Amino acid sequence: MTHLNLIECFNTPADASPVRLDGATRREWTDDGVELVRDDFDSERSQCLFIRAQASSLGPFRLQLVGGYALRRCLGLGGWLLDPLSRTGAVFWSPRAPILRKLDALGRITAEMPVSPADFAMGSEAAAASFDIPEGYILDWALWRLDSRDDSSRLGWRDELMTAKTLESQAFFVYASHTSVQSAADFYQHLIHGKAYGACWAWPKQRKICDELDALSLHMVATGLSRSTGKRLYHLLRRQLVLSVLARQDLDGGFRHGEWTEQYESHNRLINGAVQLLASEHAESPEPALADALQRAATFIASQVDQTAVGAWFLHDSLEKSEEGMRHYPLGWARSDWLGKSPTNLLILNTHLDCMLALKRFEAVTGDASHAGLVASGVGALQAVLAARPAQWLFTPLLRIIELSLLPKAAQERLPFAKRALKRIGWKYVIPRWHLIRKRFPRLLMPDGYIERSLAQGDFVHRYHGVHLMDFERLISTIPAHSGAAELAAISDGLADFGVRSQVTLHWKESAASKDSLAFWAEGLYRRCLRTGSETDRQLLATAVLDLSDAGLGFPPSLLGANGEIHPPAGAHATPSPVDPRLRVVNLTDRNGPSFMVINTAEAPLPLVFDRQEAMFAADARSPMQSVQIPARAWTMCTPAVAHPTQTTQASAAHSNATTL
Repeated sequence: MTHLNLIECFNTPADASPVRLDGATRREWTDDGVELVRDDFDSERSQCLFIRAQASSLGPFRLQLVGGYALRRCLGLGGWLLDPLSRTGAVFWSPRAPILRKLDALGRITAEMPVSPADFAMGSEAAAASFDIPEGYILDWALWRLDSRDDSSRLGWRDELMTAKTLESQAFFVYASHTSVQSAADFYQHLIHGKAYGACWAWPKQRKICDELDALSLHMVATGLSRSTGKRLYHLLRRQLVLSVLARQDLDGGFRHGEWTEQYESHNRLINGAVQLLASEHAESPEPALADALQRAATFIASQVDQTAVGAWFLHDSLEKSEEGMRHYPLGWARSDWLGKSPTNLLILNTHLDCMLALKRFEAVTGDASHAGLVASGVGALQAVLAARPAQWLFTPLLRIIELSLLPKAAQERLPFAKRALKRIGWKYVIPRWHLIRKRFPRLLMPDGYIERSLAQGDFVHRYHGVHLMDFERLISTIPAHSGAAELAAISDGLADFGVRSQVTLHWKESAASKDSLAFWAEGLYRRCLRTGSETDRQLLATAVLDLSDAGLGFPPSLLGANGEIHPPAGAHATPSPVDPRLRVVNLTDRNGPSFMVINTAEAPLPLVFDRQEAMFAADARSPMQSVQIPARAWTMCTPAVAHPTQTTQASAAHSNATTL
């Protein structure tokens, strides 16, 4: 039997790995064949231990925690609390139960299943559990030790873990996995043995891969909840995510994923997630380790380009760099040398936009303008591609035919016979040849505001329509008004108009394969609201939030007001937590100050009441918010107003007459 004394693991003065931040250090070592990763956080004198045990000929794997403990379910943040009977010293938090996994040689997860202890005992002197590990599997577990010696002067760890505001228990969308987290414990569906993984079985190989874009999502959620609740744990989770991303970075500054092939290819949008995460952390608290990692990641992204005749075009993934790579590409595609591009460059729009935005963010946070010329070249290439609009006579009717397949089911069933026949022609003949038609008449920007994702990929990729709205709004925010922002704003207008007119959002809502597109659509509308302040855009955003709720999807984390790309630390405001979980709060803080949209997702009116612990919205009898009723499926806007010369504030209804959707 392999035996592991957990107290000794927490106390082992192992050598630090190269991954360290101010006040946070990662240590890695092996003890009797058990791989251990420990993150130490000096500010809270707390630690997180990741344990990975192999199957052994010696028999079961036994974990022991010396001391007397009570085992309690954490109804607040999830997981289990091992509470010392002495009520002094450290408490231990297990976010998830141990789990069995299979890994390939590159650390990708190919299988996992729950495991029950072969025996379990809790006494006055120790808690212990033994596990049988099948051949070919490993056992993973994460355990926190949270020092409670100073808890008398602040909210204690027990209270942090056992209680949760409504905001903490609401689901938040995770960008790359298209899944949600609904508690702090859910972070450990992603944080696995010191690395950030996606929480879905990635197509086409059905395995879980490391994913920096999911890490960015979680970083934003932790940041927003830290501001809104003041809980220390969210700050520790945020720092742990940074350590986990730094631990994954290769010497050349890049990150590899192997989502699609056995070539361990890199996907640049995921790497851009690492740049955005590190930039947000560096903006909050600059330090050399972050600056160095950012510089190396930016240099890697800057190398992922194809120099076309009209400027630099950023590639989607490393397979596009060669004919050999594209032989492993899992999707249909057509070669093209349009505008002097490489035949293997698929001209994928969303990744091109995202890479430019990552390099712009790098420059904004570090002041390093070494990639500014490359980004300017990329903007020129984007303008040239979007300016190409051949064969309007052909694309206008073809797109109208395709749109018939984007209608919700009820609308499709009501189509007259002639349009049903056209719809059949569309999905059976036009859509499968869509990329071949565009190879003959190259263009991305279509009639009526629609934009295709790429030039050369097969199929009609409507699922990226919300992503395009989000990314163009991101780009607009970085472009001076005299440098083409008006043209980009017109493109954003077209994207928004197409989304409404085509009813594609209702199609997404009822499609299991496409409903995650609603989250990106909502984020794009959120960014439009911040730019325009338009009542129409707010109405669309509120509708999108209702659609997300109806579809059972989480809230895009940017809507918490915690996206550092939008709100730098000095301009960020905490999102208040409503009392009723059926209310969703969108943080629309902008340069004019804090502002919040509150949406009632219920089928009945609800009173607008915020948590009684909120500093921003004092929920006492004098607060005018106490009298506000939000009708069913409706929304209202509110802003904090200073109630008296002290720092205490109360809510005031900027739009007390709620707008019904």
